[in-house]
Amino acid sequence: MSDELKFKISSGLKNIIGRDLITDEYIAIFELVKNSFDAHATDVEIVFENIFSENGKIIVMDNGKGMNKDDLLNKWLFVAYSAKKEGTEDIDYRDKIGNRIYYAGAKGIGRFSCDKLGTNLRLVSRKDEPNSKIEQIQVDWTKFEENAKEEFVNISVAHDELENNPSKFEAGTYLEITGLRPDARWDAHKIIRLKHSLSKLINPFEPNDNRKFKINVVANEFRKQDESQTNPYWKINGFVVNNLLSILKNKTTHILSEISDDGQTISTELSTNGIWLYKIVERNNDYRLLSNVLVELYHLDKRARYNFTRSMGVRAHDYGSVFLYKNNIRIYPYGEPGEDSFSLDTRQQRKIGSYVGTRELIGRVEISGNNDEFKETTSRGDGLVKNESYFQLQSYLINSVISKLENYVTKFLKFGIDIKKFDSAESNLEGVVKYLSGVSNSNIISIDFNSNILEIIGVNQEQNKSAIAILNSIENIAIESGNNQLLENVKEIRQRLEEAVTTAEIAEEEIKEKDKIITEKNSENLFLKSVKSQDLDEIVSFMHSVGISSDIIDKYVNGLYKRINRGEKISNDELAKKLREISLENRKILAVSQFATKANFKLYSEEIEIDIIEFIDEYVRNILSRIRSEDITIESVNDKQLKFIASFRPIEITIIIDNFVSNSVRAKAKSFLIKYEINNDELTISFEDDGIGIPDNSLKNIFDIGYTTTTGSGLGLFHVNSIVSKTENMSLEINNKTNKGVTFILKIKNDG
Repeated sequence: MSDELKFKISSGLKNIIGRDLITDEYIAIFELVKNSFDAHATDVEIVFENIFSENGKIIVMDNGKGMNKDDLLNKWLFVAYSAKKEGTEDIDYRDKIGNRIYYAGAKGIGRFSCDKLGTNLRLVSRKDEPNSKIEQIQVDWTKFEENAKEEFVNISVAHDELENNPSKFEAGTYLEITGLRPDARWDAHKIIRLKHSLSKLINPFEPNDNRKFKINVVANEFRKQDESQTNPYWKINGFVVNNLLSILKNKTTHILSEISDDGQTISTELSTNGIWLYKIVERNNDYRLLSNVLVELYHLDKRARYNFTRSMGVRAHDYGSVFLYKNNIRIYPYGEPGEDSFSLDTRQQRKIGSYVGTRELIGRVEISGNNDEFKETTSRGDGLVKNESYFQLQSYLINSVISKLENYVTKFLKFGIDIKKFDSAESNLEGVVKYLSGVSNSNIISIDFNSNILEIIGVNQEQNKSAIAILNSIENIAIESGNNQLLENVKEIRQRLEEAVTTAEIAEEEIKEKDKIITEKNSENLFLKSVKSQDLDEIVSFMHSVGISSDIIDKYVNGLYKRINRGEKISNDELAKKLREISLENRKILAVSQFATKANFKLYSEEIEIDIIEFIDEYVRNILSRIRSEDITIESVNDKQLKFIASFRPIEITIIIDNFVSNSVRAKAKSFLIKYEINNDELTISFEDDGIGIPDNSLKNIFDIGYTTTTGSGLGLFHVNSIVSKTENMSLEINNKTNKGVTFILKIKNDG
């Protein structure tokens, strides 16, 4: 006798398909925004309310097609069911909104992202249909965690019909998440990071005006902070925009490659500095599993990376590299800073100088259409399933697209043409194009190129020697093959290039000579002025900073001398490290001496405008911690990832820090912490130590020249006070009421 048995589903399933798969809170919001995209929304608003209190909430609302009670019951509450995957979603809705039939999600688990963010969910939805009602369900996710033996389907979800819709949109879905999880507490840094991530969620390689899907972030608690922020990249409130495309058009080499809808051909175009060079159409013999795939890459040299940082407010490699999109929605984590999903950096290490890596590339891989074989892994954040189609995609990216780019930027532009590898039977411009692209004759269907390609390549070279080398190579080919037309072209271009180079060199020399005269006059005036106005006390205090560095050098030299006298063996690595540290201190002495006389302003002593928190953090981490590691533990603490753009002289900031640290060492402190707070347009930097502190009766004299409470000279704090008092946007306070040690508080106003 046989009977049928059925599976029972534990309430613990909620975590398995939810919080365990949604790996972080950024991906959780990604999933919710992707759901809005799939609901054909054109506007999404993400609201953060009371996030610093226990009543904090996150709201995600959209103007999509919304849901009625039947949708809630048979779709949203149907675990792991996806109408998108079944192909039944929007059968009646497509005619109304157009023919967009591809979706960002198709697993039916994105809804559990809400649980990653908070313990309670209020979902309100109104369907875009006649006589629709405002439906509400409320989910307490903790009920699923009370008893693992409780069956999933037996845990109830409250349902109501509402009179008023809390959403700003007439139709669509409103998600209100409360009881925020501890790892989903949101501060300014996290919201900015989220906004930057969302700017890459919707394909940033399309102009902003062409995008039909807009995301707005609202966090009223940070309105004042936004008012003092001049760089829109660091503003919290506002629409998610991305100016990447306009920036990448300048000073880059651009390659665009597409595999056709039928998968039969590969079309590739290359341009430099916005000027088109060639287009080649090939047969697709190697990637038969691929169709409707596009790769667009921009190669950034040093000049382009500088332009990117200046325009975007972030370094290119901190922005990201090669992103992956499926039907215009990003697949995470491809392109994330430090992420090497396509193994480009691993490949580059095998042949540095010939291959490009993620630091030089920004671009996208775009998969369009059904392409069902490209599926996201169930664990969100792990990218695509690694199947045969995926590996063909990786091979296409590297061997068909990046290799063409490398042929141009790392071979052709640097070394011209290797005549031994050049097909002398094609000693014409088409042959040159085939050479610089590296394509095989057997695969070519058609080839087209800019008739001025040689001149464009020559004019666009930063190093004229490289341009001349290319022309020499082509000229030799023309001579050997007897191609008089090509030879004539080369001669004409060479003449124009040499004339342009000569004119540019003359103009450059004239500019350099004039700059030299102006610089010398300015230096003379500054020196004479500084000698007259700079009093002896200030000069003495500058020299005190030199003394600090001299003491450190003396310490290293004496230490090495004693070890050598004792017959100790010192490894080359250790000796090299000590010499580097001595060299660093020596350079500081040189910079201070230049600053003290004001005879020669160098970068280190000139006023600059950058993120002062990042500057201090790097100075502590890369220099100060290393040279003081035996004396005291020094740490720059910036847990909130604050940023503060200000005008300052690096030498003055380092002198202030050096003197505070030197005093702490003399006060027998074991640790020295630097902390930051920002209120409106003012940065507060706290320098805390755990030394013997300063007696109350000494506070009024602490900044007097020669006054000291330790074994010091009494010049350090005098010098600090001198710098602060002459700088309009700085002020200095002392907190002597700590449990141990003392805290110096430096305040810097952003003067706009």
